Amino acid sequence: MNELDKKITYFGGLFKERLDDEMLQDAIGYVGHGERGLAFETICDHLSEYEVPISQTEYDLAVTICNDLKMDVNDVSLKHLRELIIR
Repeated sequence: MNELDKKITYFGGLFKERLDDEMLQDAIGYVGHGERGLAFETICDHLSEYEVPISQTEYDLAVTICNDLKMDVNDVSLKHLRELIIR
C-alpha cells in the first residue's frame, strides 16, 4: 500500500462513527483493488449524501488527497463538503 492509499484509508476511517460502517468499508475497500480515485470519490459522495458534518482539518485533508489524485478541486463532491464544515 503506497502513501496515497494510506491517506485515503485514513481519511475514510475518520468517519467510522459518522457513517454506516459497512458502507464505509465498501468504499475504502476500493483502495485494495487499485481504485483509489473511486474510493475517495465514494467516501466524499457518502459524506455529501448523508450531510455528515466535517472539520476544517478533514476538509483540508480531502483537498490534499484530491490534489494528490490530480482531480479537480472544484468537483461537485468537494464543493458540497465545504458546506459541511463545522464552524
